[in-house]
Amino acid sequence: MSREVRCPRCRTGDVLAVLRLPRTWTNASGNRVRGLGEVLLCAHCDAADPLTGPIVAYFAVNRSVRRQDVTTLARLLRHWIDHARPPRPDMPALDAESDAWHRGEL
Repeated sequence: MSREVRCPRCRTGDVLAVLRLPRTWTNASGNRVRGLGEVLLCAHCDAADPLTGPIVAYFAVNRSVRRQDVTTLARLLRHWIDHARPPRPDMPALDAESDAWHRGEL
């Protein structure tokens, strides 16, 4: 059974692909932490992006991959994968949320 992935930007269920990339960061204690960052390809949010727009357009026309398009689609996806980066956290927003939590407002 598959679970619908919702886009964190627009909150729709129009996610076409999820790319999970390894990433590391240093926590407040100075220790290295390993994890995964996700990059989502959303039919709604990414349609106008020059990098992802052709992939979105393909799936808008074709609801599944056609055999004759495998090479072209693989090239488009590889280009997206090569340039995809997980979004960085909005630190001021995260700090504000943490402060609100400590004040008991959340």
